[in-house]
Amino acid sequence: MAFLPLKEFLLQKLVALMKHLKLLKLSSAIIWCIHRHIITLLRRLLHGISHITGGHLPGQRTSIDRIMGATQPAIGDTQDQTPGITLAIRPPERENAPPLQHCVGSPLVFPTAQVPMHHGPYSTPISSSVPAVRQPGAITLRAIVPSQIDRYGRNITQKKDFRVFEVSPGPDNFTESSTKVANWLQLTHPEGARFFFNPLQRVFTDQNILENNLALEILAAAEQANQMAAGSGKVCATMELAIEKLPEGDFGYYFVDHDARIVFWPEIVKSRELMIHVRGVIDKSHIRYALEAQYWKHCTLFPNMRALPGQVVDCLRDIIAYAHAESITSQTSLSPFDLDELSNMLSVVDHVKDNIEKVNEHSVCIVARYMDMFFRAKFVNFCGQLGARLDADQSLYDSNGKEKSKHILIRILNVALFNSPNIHSESIHNVWVDNTVVKPRWKKFISQLTSEWSSFTVFSTVMLAVDVSFLAVPGVDDPSIQSKPATTIVIYLSTLCAMGSLVISLVLAGQVTDSRRSSAGSVAKFMTSMSQSFLGIESLAFMLSLPFALLIWGMIFFAIGLSILIFYTTDIVALTVVIPIWVVVLLLTTWPVLAANNFHVSVAAMQAYKSWKVIMRRMIIIRRQ
Repeated sequence: MAFLPLKEFLLQKLVALMKHLKLLKLSSAIIWCIHRHIITLLRRLLHGISHITGGHLPGQRTSIDRIMGATQPAIGDTQDQTPGITLAIRPPERENAPPLQHCVGSPLVFPTAQVPMHHGPYSTPISSSVPAVRQPGAITLRAIVPSQIDRYGRNITQKKDFRVFEVSPGPDNFTESSTKVANWLQLTHPEGARFFFNPLQRVFTDQNILENNLALEILAAAEQANQMAAGSGKVCATMELAIEKLPEGDFGYYFVDHDARIVFWPEIVKSRELMIHVRGVIDKSHIRYALEAQYWKHCTLFPNMRALPGQVVDCLRDIIAYAHAESITSQTSLSPFDLDELSNMLSVVDHVKDNIEKVNEHSVCIVARYMDMFFRAKFVNFCGQLGARLDADQSLYDSNGKEKSKHILIRILNVALFNSPNIHSESIHNVWVDNTVVKPRWKKFISQLTSEWSSFTVFSTVMLAVDVSFLAVPGVDDPSIQSKPATTIVIYLSTLCAMGSLVISLVLAGQVTDSRRSSAGSVAKFMTSMSQSFLGIESLAFMLSLPFALLIWGMIFFAIGLSILIFYTTDIVALTVVIPIWVVVLLLTTWPVLAANNFHVSVAAMQAYKSWKVIMRRMIIIRRQ
């Protein structure tokens, strides 16, 4: 058939065309990949050259700076790291990538005569209506740490007027627009807080830049901070800047280095907030834990547009797994969480591992919050230092704290309260170590106290009912007799002690609420206020001992009243039966009390017997002489 050669010819041509198209596609992909790497290399080269030639004035900009479209300070000779290793901001790289968040408003009108900023394609002509903004040199900068960003204390209220919102017809992205600022991204924290990020300046702020021209002042403060960093040479490739306007009108700032995972400043800084009341810090390797804890606090505050590195998740899982194992095998674990919390954290981290190397603010916030707490604990416990804390109840500043002689008043009260203050004092000192709260122990301590107070209320109520019933016995409390007998007086004392134990138990149970033990900060404030009394932290031990001690005194007074009634109103025959039983019950009752204080009757009897034998031998020797 004649059409077969033509068919084969067309088929061969079609196959060859497909091969050429595949080769062309592969070549295009290779060319695009090579082009992309060349562009990245050129950008880094031009960025380095632009900061090597640093002879221009602060208010001027080189042409290369305009090409780069940023005002970041010079980047020193840092080790190149791939974007997947750090938590640095990741803007979308693809042209058709959907925006992470909407941009706020129209192009920024910024007075270049006052603050030399370049905003690339977003810039607009200078408007004479722009109010005066403080120049970079006129702004007072103060070094702060991320924990000083007052996001949770702004107390911004909403309008109380009810108004039905009018929804416009048709599809809409429902994003607010503004004519005040540009080049700012409005981002939303997983908790719901709103903050802003300037990708050109790599500046974060928690302030509301939509009012009072605050965006212009923040950019001026950022320019001044960047100039300080460029002048000192303390810069890095993954540097970020956070700005916070302080109540005094100054601007607080700090830089973040994602390569080293620390916060830093281009000046000498002494910060009490960084130290978190830890004494004795002298080594750089020690303060680094505090700086890294603040770094994770920064990532917790601003987690958006970040990809979670796999090595960070693996490190966190190892830390949690070790803390979990230590809590199981040791009663003095240094973990800031208890066993149940650590188990839940392990399951959460397992879910987070699905988002490794993905831009997910929820996962980043979870990991950063956990890392902040663990590195804060490492700093408090002097991790890696000589004399580091290895047990939760170990004091770093007072090695003989438990062996100090106590005040005579404390000893007397301890005897009067049946050694209960000593027991509570040991528990409190295991919870309150070096003015730091061991939160897992505090929660366990409070749970035990709550259970004890619940049982004391029951026993006090029963004791109160017994005392009142005893007073109702005919002849015990006769209203016609003006002078009360000893039995009645002692029962009165028993009733008052039982009532005091009941009232104090209810008061203490009401004071130790969930808000008092919800956070380590609130617990620390409570313990600090208690330690300022005359007896110090021992006053808390005495206060917690009152329900038990008053209940015991109530029982003792009742036993005395009952004994008086028995011995004064019983004939001699009944006394011969009651007295032996009374002595046996007394000995059996005092036995646990004496044994708890390391006083054993059998040992004392043996020692008395040996002493008696020695005395008798000496008497015999003296008589023979």
